[in-house]
Amino acid sequence: MKPLFATLAAAFLGLSAIASAQQPSDVDYREFKGANGKVIPAVLIDKTADSATLLLKSGQKTTVTFDKLSAEDQAYIAAWSKEKAVFLQKCRTLTTRQLLELRGYESFQFRFENNSIFIDGKLNGKAGTFLIDTGAGTSLLHIPFAKDAGCQVGELTEKIYGVAGEAPAGWTEVPTISFGESVFKGTKILATDLTNGLQEGQKLREQAILGADIMSQLDAVISYPERRIFLRPDKSDGAEVTEGGEEALAFRLFKTTENQTYRGKIVSKTPTVITLELVGGKQMQLPISRLKPDDAKYAGEWSEASAFFLQHCQGLSVQDLLVLRKYQSFEYERRGNHIFVDGTLNENDVTYLIDTGADSSLLNLKSAKDNGCEVGDMDQFVQGIGGKAPAGVTNIRKLTLGDVVLTNRKVLATDLNRLNPEKDLDHVGLFGADFMRELDAVITYREKRIFLIQR
Repeated sequence: MKPLFATLAAAFLGLSAIASAQQPSDVDYREFKGANGKVIPAVLIDKTADSATLLLKSGQKTTVTFDKLSAEDQAYIAAWSKEKAVFLQKCRTLTTRQLLELRGYESFQFRFENNSIFIDGKLNGKAGTFLIDTGAGTSLLHIPFAKDAGCQVGELTEKIYGVAGEAPAGWTEVPTISFGESVFKGTKILATDLTNGLQEGQKLREQAILGADIMSQLDAVISYPERRIFLRPDKSDGAEVTEGGEEALAFRLFKTTENQTYRGKIVSKTPTVITLELVGGKQMQLPISRLKPDDAKYAGEWSEASAFFLQHCQGLSVQDLLVLRKYQSFEYERRGNHIFVDGTLNENDVTYLIDTGADSSLLNLKSAKDNGCEVGDMDQFVQGIGGKAPAGVTNIRKLTLGDVVLTNRKVLATDLNRLNPEKDLDHVGLFGADFMRELDAVITYREKRIFLIQR
């Protein structure tokens, strides 16, 4: 005999229940509404072009055509995917780091100094500190660092521009530049004096700037909550581990203490040894004790949940993962290598330049006044490549990006358009690292999105 609830459901939906199933232990039930207003708690587990399969609380499955459901439910079903449902049920504990490392991204922990973020890299084998700067359209080298690394610096016939002015730069022959397994060979990068603009006695924090040109090529993901930047080594021109193409994104990079690198996925493990399936299908065993600390930790924590994700949730994007965790998602506009996001300033529609290299957000002086901001005396200054320039403390009544709302904030305003006054600036200022750190920002170059959450 059918359970009464299932019988009523079948009568209400105009169809019959089919094969029973075990009730899952970790499921969020949705209240589906029929065209006649009746409500049934169930979980969507599959769909076709014109019908949906629902799992009822009784443990039975039933199939219903779309015309028997409300318009809201039809929209929900249209947007639903099995991979997202599997993630919600089985993979909800996975982090952005796990998502990306399981796909062959290499992960680097960055360091904060004030709000700016830094990682280590190598120029022609010489170690140096790189500022991660989405606001820099091109990567830059400090001239003494470039020369110490044996690079040939050309004549300073080029110009680069910062918030405070301009500075001379020269194209530099770079035999190799690398970030972990991401290697570029025989390239050219601009070099300049990065101390230009520093106050007397102020120490230079970086020997180079990792700009949007390299980050874009390596499909970088910057994650403030995890304090990490993720890069795809197979997108660099000198990577040692390149086989597999896009399919290789199903394989993680494993590094040993002997500086060997393997691209593979764990298929089984003992307390001391992992078995890896390599790109191409071969298997090898690797003692966990031979792995570098991060990889040894990953191997020790490897679980069936990770394997389940690889098998069933490979199609999930960073956007899927973060939106499911209540992040707001913004598709940004690329202009050259710079990235822009629309928002508001004191209720007026505006555009911001996303700039991780700016310790603090900064408004263009004219834009601040045009949008009703209170600008104080120009008794402050901003500094950067090209020197320093006067600035005034400015009060923002309200700034929004989507549903993110920042109120009564004080930032500096300066003339960001001083070098090109005859042309209107196409953005009101820099959305800097202070706001991105506060809002746990995640920036993805592959998906061309920025994600923010207001906690």
